[in-house]
Parts: sequence; C-alpha cells; structure tokens
Amino acid sequence: MSTAQYIAGLIGPLFMAIAAFMALRRAAFAEFAQMAIRDKPLILFAGVVLLVAGTAILQSHNLWVGDWRILITLIGWLGVIGGLIRIFAPEFATSVVEHIKPDHPAVMVTAVIYFALGAFLFGKAHALI
Repeated sequence: MSTAQYIAGLIGPLFMAIAAFMALRRAAFAEFAQMAIRDKPLILFAGVVLLVAGTAILQSHNLWVGDWRILITLIGWLGVIGGLIRIFAPEFATSVVEHIKPDHPAVMVTAVIYFALGAFLFGKAHALI
C-alpha cells in the first residue's frame, strides 16, 4: 500500500461520515456549527488540529502529479491553510459559519461533494477504482 493509499484510507471514511452527518442531521449540524463559533478556544484547538493534520499529510505526501494523488496533496494544503485561518483569523472562520442554515441547498451540495470525494478516496485506498 502506498502512502497515498494509506492517507486516502484515513480521509475517505472521515469525509463520508461527515457528509452523512451533514445530510442526515442537518439541524444538528447547523446547531453544532453555531455553538462552535461562540467557543474561541475550540476554534483555536480546531486550527491547531487542522494545521498538524495538514502538515503531517504534506510531510509524508507532497506530490504534484497529474493523477488522483494530487487530491491528497491539496487536502493537506487545505488543512494547513484552514488551520492557519482558524488560528490567526478566527473572525473570518466565524463569519463563514454564521451563514449556515440547515435548509440551505449549499449544505446538501457540500455533503454530496464530501461524500463523493470520500467514496472516491476510499475506493482508491482499497484499489476498488
């Protein structure tokens, strides 16, 4: 199993679980998001976790190639950037989350994209696709 497959095997199920939660428990998702933006230490902690996770991905897999493995690299960089935003500009992160409404179509669209990406990564991790 390659490093890309290993990381995809970790990220794929996580994305699918998050997507299922977003789609099946929309009101709870919106409520949790609203609660989280009022908790500044939680935003900082989430930023640190994202920064560490993104950095860990990039330390083991920072390949700019023309195939599916570039998704792993992009997810790593998005983790680093998202972590830095939460650490240094938490007000920006909260301004985005403030607009989440459980019945907004963007929630379902995001859930579908997350699920599809997660399923794709899971399939690549286990050589199903």
